[in-house]
Amino acid sequence: MTLGAGVISDGAVSTGSEISAHEIPFEEPQITKKARNTITLAATLGYLFDAYAINIYGMTLALIALEFGVGVQTMGAIGSIFIAGYMLGSCVFGMLGDKIGRRKTLGFSIFAYGSVTALTGFATGPISFALGRFLTGVGGGGELTVGVPYVVESWDSKNRGLGAGWMFAGYALGVVYAAGVSALILDWLGWRAMYFLAILPAVVILFVRLQLEESPSYVATMAKLKEARRERVSLIAAMKRDPQIRRNLIWGSLIYVSLACIYYAETVFAVPFMVTTLKMTTASAVATLGLFNLSMFVFSIVCGMVSDRVGRRLAGSITLLTLSAALWVMFSTASIPLFILAGMLTFGGIGGSWAIGMVHVAELFPTEIRGSGYGTAVAIGRLPSIFAPLGIAWLASVAEGGMGDAMKYSCVVLLCALLAYIFGPESLRRNNSGIAPDMVSKAG
Repeated sequence: MTLGAGVISDGAVSTGSEISAHEIPFEEPQITKKARNTITLAATLGYLFDAYAINIYGMTLALIALEFGVGVQTMGAIGSIFIAGYMLGSCVFGMLGDKIGRRKTLGFSIFAYGSVTALTGFATGPISFALGRFLTGVGGGGELTVGVPYVVESWDSKNRGLGAGWMFAGYALGVVYAAGVSALILDWLGWRAMYFLAILPAVVILFVRLQLEESPSYVATMAKLKEARRERVSLIAAMKRDPQIRRNLIWGSLIYVSLACIYYAETVFAVPFMVTTLKMTTASAVATLGLFNLSMFVFSIVCGMVSDRVGRRLAGSITLLTLSAALWVMFSTASIPLFILAGMLTFGGIGGSWAIGMVHVAELFPTEIRGSGYGTAVAIGRLPSIFAPLGIAWLASVAEGGMGDAMKYSCVVLLCALLAYIFGPESLRRNNSGIAPDMVSKAG
């Protein structure tokens, strides 16, 4: 088979006669276990510190508003500005990851958001603070959209779910880490110290980056392009040539609509619900949230492994249905023990859904445009999440059951991901090709 024009990679799409991907022999790029684990560790640590940078805002919000003399509306606007930066970073760094490689881009994104978060601690007012949060979001969005393709391409196609599970487990630990740091130093050293500590990932990644190898799939794909004497195509060009790429972007975006909205709905309102409705102390509520995140840690790894065995669609669908049922019970009961049990399943389901969604969406795009495709799907899917907290707050004000009903009904947003799994393609490939589109080019 001669390599012709189009997208050439593990999941290549091009113009010309088409044959099934399963008919094409494919030798998976090899990587040592040490190199694979180092890449996974770097992405996991990056996501851990990303979680820290994201979640310290809510933990320090009240003190910042008091010092700057601004109201909750201003702080809410800054939160939306951060998400806007995250969306921009998802697109930009995804494209950079395709253009200059995963290794360089991941290191730069982590160094960028770690450094900017630390500099945000010097903010003198709401405008400079908002700028710092925007730039932190840009770097944080890059860590996710480069880290996931990097990890996915470093694991063999039968164990990629496990790799993605470990990466999301880092995020869950990052939330626990942020809560621990807040409990230790917030009252003692103030909110600025929380931001100064974010320099830690910038320092760590300088060391870890020296141990990293480039993604083997990326290297192999760039070699194919050089052999074919053509430049890498863009996501837009690929979508014009192949309708499957266009459909996969839709499926991926729908999955991230569910993942982002349900995450922000739960993390913003879980503690207030425990305090106001269940009459738990703030300390107990925060400790319970920490327990929920530990459940998220475990489920992300387990669900990622399960998706490697039964497929992304089946594992993703079952996890979403379990999450919906647990969420409904969680906010329907007045029993604290039952609430905690259902909460562990709910947050576990969120972690599992994220792990499966991460690997599935990344596998929907060929290596050549994986960063761009994945990053664009994340950005599009994250847009509605800006309004998720506002939507929950409004629903709580009109629903008979208040916040409990609002949180129960939030499970409706999971239909987006469920539809993507039901009607979209299966991305797990048992032939080790790791490709999602079913049609590739046969050039003569």
